[in-house]
Amino acid sequence: MASRFYKMDMCLERKYWRVMMSGWWLGLLLVGYCPSYGQGFGGDDALAGQVCDQLTKQPLGYVSVGVLRHPFGTVADGKGHFQLALPASYDADSIRFSLLGYAPRTLAAAELRRLVRGGPVLLRAQAVPLRGAVVRAPGMKRRVGGNFGGGILEGYKFNLAGNQIGQRIAIGRAAWLQDISFKITHCTYDTLYLRVNVYQVGPDDFPGANLLVSPVYLRVGRAEIEDRIFVNLRPYKLWLTSDVIVSVELVRSLNKGTLAFLGSWPGGGPSYHLEQTPGPLSEKSIAPKGTVEVHVAKVKQPNQGPWIKYPRVGMGIEAALLEVPQ
Repeated sequence: MASRFYKMDMCLERKYWRVMMSGWWLGLLLVGYCPSYGQGFGGDDALAGQVCDQLTKQPLGYVSVGVLRHPFGTVADGKGHFQLALPASYDADSIRFSLLGYAPRTLAAAELRRLVRGGPVLLRAQAVPLRGAVVRAPGMKRRVGGNFGGGILEGYKFNLAGNQIGQRIAIGRAAWLQDISFKITHCTYDTLYLRVNVYQVGPDDFPGANLLVSPVYLRVGRAEIEDRIFVNLRPYKLWLTSDVIVSVELVRSLNKGTLAFLGSWPGGGPSYHLEQTPGPLSEKSIAPKGTVEVHVAKVKQPNQGPWIKYPRVGMGIEAALLEVPQ
C-alpha cells in the first residue's frame, strides 16, 4: 500500500519557505502520554478485544496489532482495547501483538475470535537487556545527521493508528543519540498522538528490532506544529554503532483530513513507510491545498514484510549525535 507524496505549487512553495525561514524554528520538547481512544469499527467482521498483562491482568495501552503478510492492523487504545474489521476469510492468517517490554504473541485469527469471547489477550512481561554503560570520552563532538527536508511533502495514505514514516540515519563513528526533530507542514487536526521508534537496520536493509527499551509518546497540538518538533532522547541512552531508522508513528486513528510532513526529493533517502488499514472501508487522507500528488519509485520489503522503501525520497527527520573523537 503506497504512501502519498505531494509537490507544492511553485508560487506557494516560495511563499512557504519565506515564512519558514523568516521565523526560524525554535523547537519544542514534546514527550507526553496519550489518553485512551477508540476506533469505532463494527459489524459482523469486527474483531475486538482487550490486551492485558499476563501476571497483573492490568490493561496494556498502545499495543501494536497487525495481521502478518497483510496491510491490516491497528494500535490498541490507552486501556488496551483494540478493534479490527477483519472478514472471516482471514481466519487462517496470523495476528501479532507486540509492545516494548513484553514478549510478542502471535495467534491465528480464528483462535483469536474464540479467545476474545472469554477474556483478554495476555502478554508476558519480558526483561529488556540494557546495554553496558559507555564512558563519555573527552572531545566528543556533536553532529547533526539525517535529513532536514525540502522539495516534497509526504503523508500517510490512511491516517490510521500503526502507520509509520521513517528516515535512515547514517552512523559513521559510534555515538549517543541525543534528540531527533521533524516538521509537520499541514495538519487539519486539533491534536496528534504519535510515537517515535528507533530501529536497527535489518539484514534486508529494512527496519529490524526496536532499540528503545520503553516507548516514546508525543502529544502535539495544532499550534505547536508551527515550529519544528524536537524530541529529547537522552534519557533513553541509545548508544549507536551502525545505521538506524527513526520513524514517526500514529498511535491514534484520525478522521478524514490532512496531515503532511516535510520530506526531500530527489535525494535525502532512503525513507521507509509502513501503511496498514483496519478494513476496506477506510477513507484516504486529503491532499494539502495547493499541491499535486507525485509518484516515486518504491521497493517492497522481501518475504511479504510490511515496509516499503523509497530510495530517492527522504523523510525530514534529523538526529543530533554525540560522536566519539577520531
